[in-house]
Amino acid sequence: MEAIADGKRRLIDAALKLAAARRSFAALKLREIAREADLNPNTFYRHFQDMEDLALIAVAEVSAELRPMLRSVRWAAARDNPKEVASRACEALFLYARHHPDAFVVGVCGITGPQPALRAAIRAVLDDIAAEMADDIERLELCPQLSRPLIDEFCAYVVPYLFHQCVDYIEADSAGRRRLMERSVQLCCWLLVGAAGSHPAGQRAQGRAQKAAAH
Repeated sequence: MEAIADGKRRLIDAALKLAAARRSFAALKLREIAREADLNPNTFYRHFQDMEDLALIAVAEVSAELRPMLRSVRWAAARDNPKEVASRACEALFLYARHHPDAFVVGVCGITGPQPALRAAIRAVLDDIAAEMADDIERLELCPQLSRPLIDEFCAYVVPYLFHQCVDYIEADSAGRRRLMERSVQLCCWLLVGAAGSHPAGQRAQGRAQKAAAH
């Protein structure tokens, strides 16, 4: 990712910090962001058109860093041990959130907040992550019994769920983080089993298992 100018970086960090504390970007003022960043207010317009522009750039910055990282983790896990893809990907997401808490708090609040452009941008990032996850599951043949439409549905459900769980992970103690991690991985496994059961081949396998149990 291209290096970001120091002044721009400080303004984004200041805005995220203030927005996370208030659970909203909408109420922020230019001067308070500049004051938090220890910059002249006029510096703001060297980097951003307005507050919405700053929010969208912040979202794009997280997306540009998070998405390739998650893909790299999935591919590395598949190479080392395919059974660990879900756990290692969840761990990578939660650790990233823990190291970028303000961005994730603002993102979770912003997805249902009053700013349409910000809501759309966050949802687009989640859609992109889900689509890339589906591509990786298919290309790595992690769930060969599933059709691509079922993989897409699985990813479209799991990604927003994990995104919202990130805030709980950030705020939890070490024991709580372990429990949340275990539950998240378990949910992914359960959903995959359910998706496989809804696939014609999976339904036939379940039917054979039930018949065998009856005899």
